[in-house]
Amino acid sequence: MPIVPNSFSSGDEPFAPNAAPRNNMPRLTSGRSSCQTVELHPPEASIEEREMTDDGVAKHDLNDASIYDNAEYLANNPSWHVEDSPWKAARIFEILDRNSIKPARIVEVGCGAGEILVQLKTKLPGSTFVGYEMSSQAFKLASERERPGVQFVNKSIFHDNVHFDALLCIDVFEHVDDYIGFVRSLKKFAKYKVFHIPLDLSVQSVFRSQALLDARKSVGHLHYFTKQTAIETVRYAGYEIIDHHLTAMAMELPNRGLRANLMNVPRWLLSRLSPDLAARLLGGWSLMVLAR
Repeated sequence: MPIVPNSFSSGDEPFAPNAAPRNNMPRLTSGRSSCQTVELHPPEASIEEREMTDDGVAKHDLNDASIYDNAEYLANNPSWHVEDSPWKAARIFEILDRNSIKPARIVEVGCGAGEILVQLKTKLPGSTFVGYEMSSQAFKLASERERPGVQFVNKSIFHDNVHFDALLCIDVFEHVDDYIGFVRSLKKFAKYKVFHIPLDLSVQSVFRSQALLDARKSVGHLHYFTKQTAIETVRYAGYEIIDHHLTAMAMELPNRGLRANLMNVPRWLLSRLSPDLAARLLGGWSLMVLAR
């Protein structure tokens, strides 16, 4: 359902594609997008961040052999997980609302098909959203969802001098080779960050060694986390953690497959005693983290 926006700005003023930037603010002009330009606030970067080399930026780009651009990921995940987006958007909104954070400008890095931002727009109608997606195949899906206040850009955020109130990194950094460098490099782009991290490591997944290999093959997970290692990864990358909680994705989302549905019975029973213990033993959980 392609909807091409006729207005979009980072504040309350009307979008003016030919207007000169105010206060030396950069325009987002490179990369593919059906919106012509959008004014965004530049980040307040530290000396260390300003000295980031071109090589340091480029290492987070996709290469020609990437499964996200050579049709391999699309073949395994033709919907690009759009069906999970309403649930993810609801969990993101919950952690922001619980901490009384009402961001006016929100960016998602690795936005995939873009449906999370579309869903969040219904919960935060006064906010504006930009989704960065490097995969041309995912961007094609996302661009069909553009509308006023929701824009998608087909390139890496590391090539833009932009700043937002909140940044979303939802089920992304487990796919990145240098995941710690990637998470650290995101810090300058927003005041608040929301990470959603799948907790693939559990007693059950280690015992069934093929489970982790399947996750690597089917959804491209290169790194595997427990709740504790996920939290320490975010802290090690230089963030202060404001809030975090487990999300029961396997139990709360339908149609996860016969094996997952069967496992939900012991998951539910054990989670009545301790969700943390259930996550460590049986898996099927992810971790939502709010940081700054």
